[in-house]
Amino acid sequence: MDLNKRALAQKVSILYYEKNKSQNEIAEELEISRSYVSQLLSFARDTGIVEIKINVDEFDMRMIRKEIEFKSKFPGLKQAYIMFSETAAYTESNIGKFAAPYIAEMINDAKIIGINPGISVEKTVNSLENHYFTNTSEKKVVQLMGGFFNSSVIASAHPNELVNRISAILGCDCYYLNCPAVIENVKLRKALLQEKSIQSVVNMWDSIDLAIMGIGVADSRSKLFNLFSTNMIEDIEKSGVCGELNINFFDENGMYIPLMEDNKMSIPFEKLKKVRRKVVICFGEHKKKAILGALRGQMIDVLITDSITADAVEMCM
Repeated sequence: MDLNKRALAQKVSILYYEKNKSQNEIAEELEISRSYVSQLLSFARDTGIVEIKINVDEFDMRMIRKEIEFKSKFPGLKQAYIMFSETAAYTESNIGKFAAPYIAEMINDAKIIGINPGISVEKTVNSLENHYFTNTSEKKVVQLMGGFFNSSVIASAHPNELVNRISAILGCDCYYLNCPAVIENVKLRKALLQEKSIQSVVNMWDSIDLAIMGIGVADSRSKLFNLFSTNMIEDIEKSGVCGELNINFFDENGMYIPLMEDNKMSIPFEKLKKVRRKVVICFGEHKKKAILGALRGQMIDVLITDSITADAVEMCM
């Protein structure tokens, strides 16, 4: 190795990186050409004289490096927002305020916003602030599924309550789906679909350009299971599904599994897939298979979660 070149590269590196001198200033001071200064800086990086470290993730709640690595594993995923967390309790306390600014940006870019329930979705909606938004009165907020009319499900989880909260913040119109999410009587469901207010919401599903959703597991840990009959639960358990989005079930490979097609009051799978931006906000290691299945099926455009959940998803790939 040319020791003189190495010494000169060290000198150039100190002047450039530590003394903050421009390449033109260094060239003039050392009486060499500007192009040679550039070559010496490249030489310094290539030979280890200079090691550049980008300090991200270490001190921030958002883990940008991990987001890039996670996104690269799922071709259909357009963006991941991953919050650093060491415990589920910490995530539960902070996921809403972490997600709110990113959700606000997406709401500002949308015209018709669809909402479905979920703990993380609710916490995010509660963390939205008026100053995030401007000129939102022409937007529309609509339910993606019916309500949880069951005494064992808390009122705050009802989709119409979330729709009401977000429309109040935006100062825009909202559209309720005033019916249960699951209707056992098939004839009653057909009759309700003809009702004017319900029909108007169903018709809007074709125009939704932003869907903000939670994701459900396909077992008794899901709030939806409180709405299912014994026969419905048996069908779900036998089907091999691992998760659901708006009562649209899928397996670990992302394959859509049609279940309760004549009983559910929610946006159909084919319409959900056409939504321009589908956002899932969720956390919990128990949801890893549901998240993985939805990602494999390219049902999620934007995922907002924590590092614990992201790690769990990667571990079960």
